[in-house]
Amino acid sequence: MSTASELEYIQLGNFLFSSALAFLYYDHLLTLDDEIQFIWKRAGSTSRYIFLLNRYFAFFGNMVAAYSMFSSSSTPSRSALIHKLAQVLFHQIMITVTQAVVTGILTLRVYALYGGHFLFFACFLAMLVLGTITSITLTIVAGSSAVTLTSQGCRNVASNVNNGATMAIGWEGILLFDMILFAMTLWKAYQNRGSTPYIGNKRVSTFSLLVRDGAVYFLIIASLNLANIISFHIPGRFQGNFSALMGW
Repeated sequence: MSTASELEYIQLGNFLFSSALAFLYYDHLLTLDDEIQFIWKRAGSTSRYIFLLNRYFAFFGNMVAAYSMFSSSSTPSRSALIHKLAQVLFHQIMITVTQAVVTGILTLRVYALYGGHFLFFACFLAMLVLGTITSITLTIVAGSSAVTLTSQGCRNVASNVNNGATMAIGWEGILLFDMILFAMTLWKAYQNRGSTPYIGNKRVSTFSLLVRDGAVYFLIIASLNLANIISFHIPGRFQGNFSALMGW
């Protein structure tokens, strides 16, 4: 990339990251009252702790990432160090772990649908952990070799197709994992069609609700993830920048 192209790349990445951050904190404010009523006032439970992990890991992690990205008080050499440690080793890892937590929650839901079989849970948990470790490793290797330092800030620049393709592997794994979970949800719903209990007088089965909600979630997240994966393979200002939208 030329200097001008690098500046455009960085500015676009900062804009997308800031937009996602604003949306994240706005969503927290909108749902804070319900959270206090239904989560904070309840007794401690595993589901409560998982919810709080999913909600506040990105909340506080993005604060650190934003500081490292937009801090203007650092010297160039210190900025480069912050970029290496915070952007490559923290922000990208944080995004990966955030996606792993969300996928883990979806795994628990499918685990419950299949009767809570331990072997099912153990296999999918092992796949998730192995995939997360692999994704983090590839991100560090590819990101460390694609560093750009400018007066506009430091970002992890996937400056060529090879680096971008390497960094996209983790996202491709997440998309594949989500597709497997969604397919298993559809299969279980098909097996139980016509035999599930109904809710109230609306004649809506619980499995219908699970499939509907799962389909909406999968359609939105899979579409964003697919766009993110494609961006890693296309050199230019958009390469890898969509990952900023996936970290919340």
